Amino acid sequence: MADRQVELGHNHNKKAIKVNARIITYKDKESGATFEFLTNNNLSLAAATIADCYHKRWQIELLFKRLKQNYQLKYFLGDSPNAIKIQIWCTLIADLILKVIANNYKCKWAFTNLVGMVRLHMMTYLNLKSFIASPEKLCFRDFIITS
Repeated sequence: MADRQVELGHNHNKKAIKVNARIITYKDKESGATFEFLTNNNLSLAAATIADCYHKRWQIELLFKRLKQNYQLKYFLGDSPNAIKIQIWCTLIADLILKVIANNYKCKWAFTNLVGMVRLHMMTYLNLKSFIASPEKLCFRDFIITS
């Protein structure tokens, strides 16, 4: 929407350092939200390229937030760099599988609830698709049969 050049600093002191920067105003087509990005004065990059970089950076931040909230990466099972890498890769693979499950089944659950239910029922034999569609029916049916 806009690409402005600004000078950051104040005029109170003549020795104060002033920095040239750009403010890029971007409107997201999907959500309709307007964002303003403050960046360095790199004029070789187009405003759309800078806005795209910030958007991708935000997606990475959301990935890390989801990983920290839903998976146990506070404690590592080994001390070697290889053991830590294996645990991180397993976490990324598990996250990818659960995102595919949530998208394919058009799950209305919060992602945290889905991760918790899969964690609880990891070693049980149940149809995941029918469980996600109606968990109370499946659990109630199993309770009736086993009682």
